[in-house]
Amino acid sequence: MPEMPFVPVIPAGGAGTRLWPLSRRSHPKFLLDLTGSGSSLLQQTLARLAPLSDLPPIVVTGTSHAAAVEDQIAASGFEARVLAEPSPRNSMPAIALAAAVVEREQPDAVIGSFAADHLIVDTEGFARSVTAARRAAELGYLVTLGIEPTHPATGFGYIEQRTATNAMDGHDAAALRSTGARPVVRFVEKPDRARAEEFLASGDFLWNAGMFVVGATVLLDALSQQIPSLAEGARSIAAALGTDREEEAMAGTWPALTSIAIDHALAEPLAAAGRVAVVPAGFDWDDVGDFRALARQLRAGTDLTGADGASDGTVAGVNRVDGPDCDVRVLGTAHVDAVGSRATVYGATHRHVALVGLDGVSIVETDDVLLVLADEHAQDLATLVGRLPEAGLDHLR
Repeated sequence: MPEMPFVPVIPAGGAGTRLWPLSRRSHPKFLLDLTGSGSSLLQQTLARLAPLSDLPPIVVTGTSHAAAVEDQIAASGFEARVLAEPSPRNSMPAIALAAAVVEREQPDAVIGSFAADHLIVDTEGFARSVTAARRAAELGYLVTLGIEPTHPATGFGYIEQRTATNAMDGHDAAALRSTGARPVVRFVEKPDRARAEEFLASGDFLWNAGMFVVGATVLLDALSQQIPSLAEGARSIAAALGTDREEEAMAGTWPALTSIAIDHALAEPLAAAGRVAVVPAGFDWDDVGDFRALARQLRAGTDLTGADGASDGTVAGVNRVDGPDCDVRVLGTAHVDAVGSRATVYGATHRHVALVGLDGVSIVETDDVLLVLADEHAQDLATLVGRLPEAGLDHLR
């Protein structure tokens, strides 16, 4: 087993615009129970990390969501600390600040960054992958978990790993491979379809799920080489937390920190230097990025708590509509009747919803918005949400 103490970091940010109007600025995706499991995505994240943690996880979220996050932590029964960022600055400042807090308390600790809004059913497989990543991180690597691809997805970034099919170029990775990790060649942005098919056929590429495990001091020292002001700023804020300088340090330093993702700030340059490793992870994973992905989950035959689903393939907490030639799933209390339709309905009002002849549609009914979406155009929803302010409807976001 790994010897260095492990502290999970849970970035909890973003508005989840492709799941609007369920996800809003005031109540974003990570606070929602999107699958009828009885717990929010954040609470599910806390539950799968609790058995792996040596110290309470740190949830980094916006000040406007801090109270709701604390309420959900309390309701979950798990222990966690909350760091509130006054404004969104992307993932690197959030992770760096948490790393700096951990470094002050446990300089030899390893941290792991896991987003608050992902779905993972196979918690045992997840635990095995995180344990392997911790061992690799103790060797001084920035380690990521790469999801084994099942299809040529164009909505995910990719990680090229060193395998038997792409020569080792003299890099001695024996110690690293003994942990279950492999050296990373490079990170690749979301590809087009043809390129994604090439990646899948090669066997050298994994999906980038944005999960990173690394020594807290290793991360900050590497960041000080890449973006010195960001590392220095995170450490100065951490040093002021809990003192009479906390408010001044946060207000004066945080807005000046470089807004950048950890992929661009550290993963890409460190991969070029041979300092990044990947653990190929076989567990199921979904970032539930849009309604098409969510509809797929609600049709899975496995409950997201890990229990077997109903015999009709419905997950727990999701109702199935009976009707001629129908495949309709309902999350919520809406009463739905359907004929010849394949659809997913999200609704909690008492309005009767009737569907006839629909194929591959998501319907979201709230008190102030009715959304009807063709699942194949799920990615386009962000464009519509982006137009709300100019239409005088910013309050709906």
